[in-house]
Amino acid sequence: MRTIKLNNGVEMPQIGLGTFLIPKEHLSRTIAESYELGYRNFDTAWRYHNETEIANALKENGIKREDVFITTKVNRDALYFGGYKVGKRAIFNLRNFKSIKTVIQESFDNLKTDYIDLFLLHWIHPLDLTLRMYEELTRLYHEGRIRAIGVCSSLPPHFAAYADVSDVVPAVNQFEISPLNTQKKLIKYCQDKGVAVTAMSTFSHFRSNEPRKEIVENPVIKNIAEKHNKSTFQIVLRWLLQQDIIVIPKTWESVHLKDNISIEDFSLTPEEMLTIDSLDQGKFLNYDPTPWVKKMPLMYQNMSY
Repeated sequence: MRTIKLNNGVEMPQIGLGTFLIPKEHLSRTIAESYELGYRNFDTAWRYHNETEIANALKENGIKREDVFITTKVNRDALYFGGYKVGKRAIFNLRNFKSIKTVIQESFDNLKTDYIDLFLLHWIHPLDLTLRMYEELTRLYHEGRIRAIGVCSSLPPHFAAYADVSDVVPAVNQFEISPLNTQKKLIKYCQDKGVAVTAMSTFSHFRSNEPRKEIVENPVIKNIAEKHNKSTFQIVLRWLLQQDIIVIPKTWESVHLKDNISIEDFSLTPEEMLTIDSLDQGKFLNYDPTPWVKKMPLMYQNMSY
């Protein structure tokens, strides 16, 4: 399994398994099959409500903790009764009795581990809360309980804000990337700063398990797939891999588990890479972080790529 060396020297497997919305009754079998196929990188989050099941699956299948790389995420929802609300519903935001330290510890407890390989901030708003979470992750990183810390959906203004409260540059930025939203500028910005990139929401909306037909049935991608005798999923994953991007496709189907990790026996030509790049529409399937920059202090809003 190829790895990406993070900015602190930690090696992260480049191909992983996303676990959000995998039915819990399939999770243990999926973890076992994926491990047997060579997966060592498992992506979860407090918000996915499956950390405990993942810990149990590792134990049930005799998989040693030190043999896998676990990514989890801290979410603002954990600090509010009924979760954090935005827009007009924000008037119902009511803090519960948990501290940031407590909700982060919940992930350690759920995963039944005394260390986390990569701990991410799950969202970027509200900024004051986000920064306090980042400070707590920094403290745990310096204590050695977290091997690397990172962020999700973060733009240059957010990186400036992290630098104001922490001496630790995020090791990873996980954000939406697909052929319809290639994110070239943000990828370059991160990689130039030594921040590894993980692609999320490449094939489906975060609330759905249904793949996006405009990607997996795209005639341009299908044509490339036929030339390589591969699926369109494999072509898109290979396109990401050749940009040094970490991939975490989600599935519990055995055939797709095998396909998603079987992408190192072929390469896309430079022309094919550019052809897929040309499909870009800047089209977000999930949350576009750009509007949230306007809610940041003016000192950050003026920062760009």
